[in-house]
Amino acid sequence: MRSLPKDTFYNLSEEKRNKIIDSIISEFENNSYENASINRIVSNAGISKGSLYQYFNDKKDLYRYVINLIIEEKMKYIAPVMENPDKHDFFTLIRDMYKSGLEFAKDNPRYLNIGNVLLSDVNSPLYQEIVKGNIGKSNEIFEYLIQQGINRGEIRENINIKLIAHLISDMNVSIVEYYRKNVSKDWDEGIFIILDELLDFLKRGIGNSIDIEKENT
Repeated sequence: MRSLPKDTFYNLSEEKRNKIIDSIISEFENNSYENASINRIVSNAGISKGSLYQYFNDKKDLYRYVINLIIEEKMKYIAPVMENPDKHDFFTLIRDMYKSGLEFAKDNPRYLNIGNVLLSDVNSPLYQEIVKGNIGKSNEIFEYLIQQGINRGEIRENINIKLIAHLISDMNVSIVEYYRKNVSKDWDEGIFIILDELLDFLKRGIGNSIDIEKENT
């Protein structure tokens, strides 16, 4: 779902480019996509609407650009965990990824606000396009991690890796939806209570039975 501005955007001075980005972020953190206004964006950025369309095709392009900024920034937090996938077992690794995501949320409240606005309407076509559109990349990551877990003997060999990776990706989306709907609107430490229940479910479903028996003795 990567969507970049036109080359003309990068020809601007850094100061002007950052002012436009700040205006775009402000609009989407305070308004749903449907209620976001191009007129307010250009007014706050101090540019004309015609100038904005020299940099972006339309409002959806603006929104995709912001979502891409969020993803890139979040990956900076998750990357250190992913750089050492052998440091922990598969299930601990997933928990560490969530911990990194929580640190990202605390450090980037404006990005968190945009995500919360998006999550406020999970039935919207935009939600389906943005969130579900990233499932493919998520699947690839989990396929790799699952295979590593199998190699280390943490996960059973006789599983459908692609299927399980897809299910975990879907569950990652679902757990956030569930938490916001049934527990708290805030992204906080409480989510680990729900996450640990999910990880226990996964461990008993795909984990190596020998390892589980050791835990129970």
